Amino acid sequence: MFLLGGASAAFASNPQTLSTTVIGGVSNLGAQVYHVKGGQTAFAMIAGQMINPTTADLKYSLKVTQDSLTTKGYATLHFSGTTTGGANVSVSGTFNVNGIVPAAELPMGCSTNCQSALPFFFLGTSSDVRMTVAGSTQTVSETMQIESPYFNPWGAPIVLASTDNSIVIAATYTTGNIIWAGTKVGGAMFGTLGTTQASGAFNMTSSEFENLVTGKSFDAGTISFSSMTPSSLNARGFYTGTSTIPTTGTSDCSASTGIPGTCTETGFQSIGQFTMSGISGSYNTSWGVPALGFSSSVSATVSQYSTWG
Repeated sequence: MFLLGGASAAFASNPQTLSTTVIGGVSNLGAQVYHVKGGQTAFAMIAGQMINPTTADLKYSLKVTQDSLTTKGYATLHFSGTTTGGANVSVSGTFNVNGIVPAAELPMGCSTNCQSALPFFFLGTSSDVRMTVAGSTQTVSETMQIESPYFNPWGAPIVLASTDNSIVIAATYTTGNIIWAGTKVGGAMFGTLGTTQASGAFNMTSSEFENLVTGKSFDAGTISFSSMTPSSLNARGFYTGTSTIPTTGTSDCSASTGIPGTCTETGFQSIGQFTMSGISGSYNTSWGVPALGFSSSVSATVSQYSTWG
């Protein structure tokens, strides 16, 4: 016999099934690390002259960390080709990436005190871009806009263009990875525990490795149920999962770049498993277009809980 010294303990007599729906979205994107390189030229115009894509030789790379609203990184560009009129051209430069054109800032709808951002274009500056057209070389200052591969997955063409349009390139990428860290997702949970109504708040803090060439990612992090009714469902634990970019239900957003085929908004489909103290289960999440809001079904077995008084 254990003497509890005035404490009380309660345990569920039999395992129960928790079935709920969660409606919510991303509240903070945390830190994002981008690594992009490529690629094959789909379209190019240098110094106002069209380039024959079959003559183009392109190497570019982008390595950037987007942490909250701070952008730090660099990009390189080496391009050569022949104009449709037969002139040889080349462009090369290294760019300091320290800004973005955001696609969204969070919390959603914020105009002040925004906490994180999803880049659409990265902005890179250089005072030492070498541009050669028909044998004439000049060194110029340029600000490059480099589209995030998030907005055209599966290695499809993204835009690399200077703000003065003297360099405009659309090119595929052979590497397009994002490491997400500290992303916060939350929503309202409602459903049943056995035959009893259940409700409360659902939250995840996640890390993710996303491969935008394959359209797949791997996820892991913490999960919590809070402010739950019944209160016995308040719990914290861990989850792992995978996500896939669906090829259906997409939306063409190429008007944002000005070059057809260079922007595709997509959803996201996520599945995974979680374990808490006395609760284990799975989730199946469908994300909207773009993938900032979601609807999720959660199914779990509640084996036991304890309350100490």
